[in-house]
Amino acid sequence: MAKKGRLQKLGVGFQERLLKKYFVRWHMSLILMATVASGLLVDKALLHMGFDAMGWRYAVSVLAAYGFFFLAVRMWIWYAAGVAVTISLPDLNGTGDVGLSTFGGGGAEGEAGFAGFAGGDSGGGGASDLFDAPAVFSGGGGGGGGGGGFDFSLDLDEGFWILLVLAVVVIVVAMAGGYLIWMAPEILPDVALECAIGAGLVKQLKDQEAGWAGRLLWKTWIPLVIVVIVAGFAGSFIQDMCPGATTVRAALHCAATQ
Repeated sequence: MAKKGRLQKLGVGFQERLLKKYFVRWHMSLILMATVASGLLVDKALLHMGFDAMGWRYAVSVLAAYGFFFLAVRMWIWYAAGVAVTISLPDLNGTGDVGLSTFGGGGAEGEAGFAGFAGGDSGGGGASDLFDAPAVFSGGGGGGGGGGGFDFSLDLDEGFWILLVLAVVVIVVAMAGGYLIWMAPEILPDVALECAIGAGLVKQLKDQEAGWAGRLLWKTWIPLVIVVIVAGFAGSFIQDMCPGATTVRAALHCAATQ
């Protein structure tokens, strides 16, 4: 029983040292920005391949982006371990410190600057392109004096509901991302510990059950399911409103010109 308590203390120490070295919420924000961008790229690729069913396409794009999210988290673990070469932990016998050798790599103690996942090009712009929904009211009736405003000739029976569904999608995605960013101090160090156990880097915990991917899935599956359902429903609903459309932009144009 005492040994189990010491093992738990060892794992907590590992996680606390990661939290002191890294601003994990910022890192999670960058991971999620890259994840959204990957989903948009997959959606574009599927569309070019002739996958016109918006509901299924959006659901598949979200799942593909989730796969990229796993890859990005695994890269973060490699990055964090590569910078923090040694993390000093108390040994189980209480006689001193045990050096924890991490994933291979160079970099001195205190070299905690974040050099991976450079976010300069994204600038947060990915969200505006979500599900092909940019600048949708620019078309058609340049009726007087508006100066680039909304085209209020948009049919309320169709356009309003399309806008409402899009707003719900954006809100749901933002809430899911906000949840993951808020929970990042719990998610990322915990998954990193599981990965270290699996690689045999925390010798004392080697007999514990390891599985970083299963741990990450367990902590993130609820936002995934919600976003997949909402995105799939939104795509199907929008295409039902305008059957000939294959993108949100085309559906809004269809609604505005009917």
